[in-house]
Amino acid sequence: MLTSVAAARQHLLANKIDFGTETVSLSEAQGRSLRQNLVADRDQPPFDRVAMDGITIDYAAYAAGQRLFPIAGLQAAGTLPIPLTNPASCLEIMTGAALPPGATTIIRYEDLKKEGVAFRLPDGILDGANLHRRGKDVMAGAVLAEIGQYIGVGEIGMLATCGYDQVAVARLPKVAIVATGNELVPVTATPEPHQIRRSNLYQLAALLRPLGITATLHHLVDDREELTTALAELLDSADIVILSGGVSKGKLDFVPEVLTDLGVKTLFHGVAQRPGKPLWCGQRGHTMVFGLPGNPVSSISCSLHYVLPYLRHCLGLAEPPPAYGQLSHELTFKPSLTLFERVSLQSEPTTGILTISSVRHSGSGDAGSMLRTDAFAEFPASQTVFEEGTSVRIRMVDAWIG
Repeated sequence: MLTSVAAARQHLLANKIDFGTETVSLSEAQGRSLRQNLVADRDQPPFDRVAMDGITIDYAAYAAGQRLFPIAGLQAAGTLPIPLTNPASCLEIMTGAALPPGATTIIRYEDLKKEGVAFRLPDGILDGANLHRRGKDVMAGAVLAEIGQYIGVGEIGMLATCGYDQVAVARLPKVAIVATGNELVPVTATPEPHQIRRSNLYQLAALLRPLGITATLHHLVDDREELTTALAELLDSADIVILSGGVSKGKLDFVPEVLTDLGVKTLFHGVAQRPGKPLWCGQRGHTMVFGLPGNPVSSISCSLHYVLPYLRHCLGLAEPPPAYGQLSHELTFKPSLTLFERVSLQSEPTTGILTISSVRHSGSGDAGSMLRTDAFAEFPASQTVFEEGTSVRIRMVDAWIG
């Protein structure tokens, strides 16, 4: 009995693993999930901040009718404020400087007329103009980002602003990727006619890299004893084990049996989808195991739709907002299976509408078709004919992290 796509996803959501917490330097924190609240250590701005290059005055003198203000000095950003002791004069002042004592207002150079060693001001100046007041953005003690938030560019900036040189983040899992099969040889080898190179190891590792995960890569032949010994070691050392191949119904597909003998509980085996129907998933304690079909397109599709969302779920990272495209042609798919169709994308220049077109291929073993594939489009099993213009959810192959 095949598991539905929805049920398979629900199994994974219900079996979340906490990989723990680690502390990393600020320069290593981008792309991770916060495990501590980001709290403002002081007001932002921390002082009344000058927002424009120009001069600063005491508005009371201007309100009393004075328009020509002699220059009493210059204050740069990052220097101690120079008090404006004579309200009938002005200070030249730069963007980012702190408002000096005795001054209330900033006037831009563009609005001024230089007359010798003084500036003439126009009418219509407002008190407090061109100032970024202390605490307007953030008050000291405010929680700016909570536990579980993705650390992007904005978060990096505020972590630095608030003095966090070390950041508590969700620990990245130890991931082992295993290619199984007697036909597989190293990438550096010259294959015999009956052999192929271990490409799945590298494409699966590449899919994990945007999450900051560097997986260890392994190859095992179709031998029950070797599989048992090697997988026992990996189950003890890794948080996630991803196997490619050995999960179908062939006489040498030992992986599900070996994993069961090693105490891995099967969550599901066989999903009502194409490609990737033989997908297997199981768990032992705090280790999750994915058994992916060995065909290269199946392994990519299963990783995009199950492995990566599961890892994001465990790390506390939200899924990217769903992306959709409009089908550029009619599509018919008769089996009662969810179809993950390889598609190319085109953006209409006038409307901005994203259209999708099926990629020509010769099956899930056609690795070359991935060179023409931008995304996988998900067509539900409940429907057979999808008309041109149908809106379909897509998952990008290379830009999936969002």
